[in-house]
Amino acid sequence: MIKIYATKQGEKYRLLVEGHAQKGTEGSLVCAAVSTLMGALVSFATSHPACRYVRASLSRGNAFLSCRYGLNDTYAMTVSALRQLALEYPMHVCFPDRSTAVNDTGRPLVL
Repeated sequence: MIKIYATKQGEKYRLLVEGHAQKGTEGSLVCAAVSTLMGALVSFATSHPACRYVRASLSRGNAFLSCRYGLNDTYAMTVSALRQLALEYPMHVCFPDRSTAVNDTGRPLVL
């Protein structure tokens, strides 16, 4: 199971992805999609001059990104795509209850 933890507070962004999808063709496709989305977001954040205090790591079964400033719509689009994968493939991807992406008010984002 791929677990995704996403938070946004003001201009602070954090995204952690852990685990693997179940074995099989569908699971491999889901893993590839999640890996591609995370890789693209990390690449964008590490190369975009507006992103500050970037910490990132990508490894098999684990991806992490934390930064301030500069992600805005890019972050929202990535989290939205990951949520769509979780809706379509709930056997492979989940957002645990405590990992809701939040806006500045602390209320869940509608994604």
